[in-house]
Amino acid sequence: MTTPLEAALQEREDLDVYGKAKRTLFALQLTLGLDDVHTVATSVLTDGPDDKSCDLIYVDRDSNTVVIAQGYEADATTTKQQAPGNKAASVHQAVNWVLGDHAEDAVPERLRSARKEVHEALGDGVVQTLEIWFVHNLPESVQNATELKSAATAAASTIKGRYPDAEVDVVATEIGLETLGDRYEGSQTPILITEEFDIPVSGAFTEAGENWTAVCTSLEGGWLRDQFTKHKERLFSANIRGYLGSTRSQNNINNGIQQTARTEPKQFWAYNNGITALVNGFDVADDGTQVTVRGLAIVNGAQTTGSLGSVADDSVKEGRVLARFIKCDDPSTVQEIIRFNNRQNPTQAADFRSNDRVQSRLVQEFHDLGVVGYNGGRRGGAEDVIRRPGANQILATVAAQALAAYHGAPDVAYHQKGQIWEADSTYSSVFPERTTARHIMLACALMRAVEEQKTALTSKATDTLSNDDKDLMAWFSLRGSTFLAVTAVGSVAESILNKTIGDLYDLKFKKSDITLHEAVAAWQPTVQAALALAPSQLTAPLNATGALRNKAALETAIAGFRGVFNATAAVNRPIYEALAGQLTLN
Repeated sequence: MTTPLEAALQEREDLDVYGKAKRTLFALQLTLGLDDVHTVATSVLTDGPDDKSCDLIYVDRDSNTVVIAQGYEADATTTKQQAPGNKAASVHQAVNWVLGDHAEDAVPERLRSARKEVHEALGDGVVQTLEIWFVHNLPESVQNATELKSAATAAASTIKGRYPDAEVDVVATEIGLETLGDRYEGSQTPILITEEFDIPVSGAFTEAGENWTAVCTSLEGGWLRDQFTKHKERLFSANIRGYLGSTRSQNNINNGIQQTARTEPKQFWAYNNGITALVNGFDVADDGTQVTVRGLAIVNGAQTTGSLGSVADDSVKEGRVLARFIKCDDPSTVQEIIRFNNRQNPTQAADFRSNDRVQSRLVQEFHDLGVVGYNGGRRGGAEDVIRRPGANQILATVAAQALAAYHGAPDVAYHQKGQIWEADSTYSSVFPERTTARHIMLACALMRAVEEQKTALTSKATDTLSNDDKDLMAWFSLRGSTFLAVTAVGSVAESILNKTIGDLYDLKFKKSDITLHEAVAAWQPTVQAALALAPSQLTAPLNATGALRNKAALETAIAGFRGVFNATAAVNRPIYEALAGQLTLN
């Protein structure tokens, strides 16, 4: 029988192009709430010959997160009851090659740029969580969990040795059928645990609002620990990120929670914010000594719950925890409760721009153009994370990255995508008042055309690659290359049109109802011509210290690219004229 998870994966035909990495990318998108996994995939995948058991390396400075993942996909006819232990053990190799002290020229080329990015992020002190994943399509096992725990310990030790001032939580997770299945079902139905709980309490009172009712109470820390021990991650089905684990760091919040529970349990209630949970229903005993809840999903307080669950001392029973249990049957209100209570959301900054006049106008313009998905930066609900991308769909967060890159800020597009929405100066530079949906269509189509060129190249058999293909593939392996390509093409817009452009934001396709697919196709010949120059002209800023954040190296490279592009424009003029004929400044 096909499970809901497997059915969802089968429907995600858009991910088939990534082969065996499909499940790992799905897990990344689902767990971290990524709007557009395709834009991410062009940078994070490292799978291939000599990948040192490292299939994916994801670095997000906005969410202070690094993910190192190894994937395994058993054949559909397999009779295995667990993923091979040697595959889980190979995660040690991945961790060693990414975090260890290796000479740069000894690191395989496909890992070199990703590894450099990880170390720069660690050196800059922007990494708070490093997650190690083993993603597969078989039942999970104690053996694999043990291997992964060992890999996490080794990773934490390596980081502490190389970056003694770093405060990084290292968490290793086996994401097999159970975990990924729970995460998927949790994205569809927030409350996975449906049993009834009779909770001894010391008094309670109720509150109500539009579409919701709630009971507020104080419960024993030991009860919360027992639920974590029994239900583990399922307890956080409405809060995908779940419990991040704890380290020995004095500044680590989870370690502090545990320390309070052990040494000052009677102070726990005063020191801790407590928990908020969604329930299917609740009742309060007349004498106020018991609250009965039906169903349970913690939306705020995952760290509190997980930390208490990790304390074996009976002292935890002496501590009490403030708790709110909320019943809500309205799906949109449920998502708002989750969103506003869940502070782990890495793209939440966009929510604060979703109602400003520029975004409100753009939402309407995209609607008029027949483009779906543009919501002005406002995250809808978990269902947005796992939807199948539409053929004519543009997401606000992706549009922001495309605009930033096209207008000369690939560093912002790649390293600071959250800052686009959060910092007023950055936001106004990317989304000035004159921004139109049709211009965004132009920029997004360019970025997608570059991504498709990379995907097509990496899908070719190695023995069929020409030397030029190999050079371009090596260039594409450098982190941030796709955004730099968009910046480079944007810098030669005047050469493409063969006319002066007063304001680049005026540029758009003549056809007002052009689809994204058509716009991407229009860009492809020009993108292919431009990318032929990338290995020779656009490598230096990606290899420089700070990569795209090195302004001097970036400006020098773009100037060099523009010079060579202009020098060869006559040869490629028919290609550029074909595109220019579809564009307008009016």
